[in-house]
Amino acid sequence: MLVNRLTRWLERLVTTAGGAALVALMLLFCADVIARYFLKRPIDGVMEMTTTLLLPLVVFMGMTLSVRGDGQVRLGVIVDRLPPGGQRAFRGVALLVAGLLWGAIALVVGTRALESFQAGEVSTVSFGLPVFVGYAIVATGSALMSVTCLINIGQPPAPADPTVDGV
Repeated sequence: MLVNRLTRWLERLVTTAGGAALVALMLLFCADVIARYFLKRPIDGVMEMTTTLLLPLVVFMGMTLSVRGDGQVRLGVIVDRLPPGGQRAFRGVALLVAGLLWGAIALVVGTRALESFQAGEVSTVSFGLPVFVGYAIVATGSALMSVTCLINIGQPPAPADPTVDGV
């Protein structure tokens, strides 16, 4: 099915982006530690790059992976005791509510990203990283989460994918 192929492609894309951000985060921190303690010259903007760009990428680009395989937090104590039809119904309702909530978050944060862009907000005067980028990452990740939740309504949880298992 085309939707499944597109979803899998998108999952791999966002997983790659999140993984690359995690590697960049580690390299940036290592370089900053070396620069700070051995060269006595810290790298300007490390905190801004970390909090505005890299951490939102790591967190919000990987969230969608949890939906398809039911890896998100759930009430297993209750749901696992329901008959299969009840479990499917509960999962569908949970995905609908989650999809609507993530959509609302995407809308609010996306609006804030636009306001930040229009105002020309920057993280610090010395570094000047645009703040809207971090908001845009959160809005995009939230929108992806919303769409992923809504697409998976009525679908059974997918088996573990060895290409993304443990990510």
